[in-house]
Amino acid sequence: MLVLEALDEYWGGRPPVRRLRFVGVPEVASRINMLLSSECDFACDIPPDQIGTVERSPRHEVVGGPIMNHRLTVFDKNHPHLRDPRIRRAFTHSIDREAIVQALWGGRAPVPKGLQFPFYGEMFQADWEAPRHDPAEARRLLREAGYRGESIPYRLLNNYYTNQIPTALILVEGWRAVGLNVQIEMRENFPQVLSREGQRAVRDWSNSASFNDPTSSITTQHGPQGQQWQIGEWRNEEFGRLSQELETSTDRARRRAAFRRMLEIAEREDPAYTVLHHSVNLTAKRREIRWKPGQSFQMDFRGRNWGA
Repeated sequence: MLVLEALDEYWGGRPPVRRLRFVGVPEVASRINMLLSSECDFACDIPPDQIGTVERSPRHEVVGGPIMNHRLTVFDKNHPHLRDPRIRRAFTHSIDREAIVQALWGGRAPVPKGLQFPFYGEMFQADWEAPRHDPAEARRLLREAGYRGESIPYRLLNNYYTNQIPTALILVEGWRAVGLNVQIEMRENFPQVLSREGQRAVRDWSNSASFNDPTSSITTQHGPQGQQWQIGEWRNEEFGRLSQELETSTDRARRRAAFRRMLEIAEREDPAYTVLHHSVNLTAKRREIRWKPGQSFQMDFRGRNWGA
């Protein structure tokens, strides 16, 4: 449990809440029961299939929606069976993103146009798309690469992300349908997921954009200073050079072309990751509390989030 007390001298103005108490409750049902029994005022990370449970109570509601974050599946290209980019491409074409969105999110989680957000403005590549769901193409790529059904591990956490396990089960079935032999390996925390012990191959991740430019996500997460390069999971020399250009150039046309090429490399030619869907954050709360969520995972209780 974490208890926060307001500081009246806070530089951003007097806090609107005197005291906040955060309690870790892993089980969704337990969080909802605490809310409905008035043990708490908010319950976080509510899956869409529980909205009805909450809103059957006239005193409660669920707020929130898409946030500035994408859910990804990430590849370690050093794994013996993922060195060939055609096998990683087969993974991306085996995913029915719309099925995941409809089955687990009730259509609330849009499938984005790759690792980018519309608020990038003129840098946004409006004609770009996530890899299409094409099992025939996936099977062709696997045949061409000479893949023979060898086991590929998928390191997984127990619902660190909302709906993570149900999503993983849909992914594994889609991969299995085209001939990919993916074996789930449960882990307790991210250090275990990222560990070099054993063989890393496929894992879950998410990427946020903290400001309105591609450098806020694609370079900081996947470029030379990003997690994938730093842990030795994925690197591409052309992508690295383009990362530097995107971060330093003031020529808008060149920056836009560099970003386009980076998407081509990381999502098509030499996949580092594949985007699953736009992340959604839903919070159940007492209806009388006039609080609105921001577009992030944070429970932001600053003054701007209170009122009508």
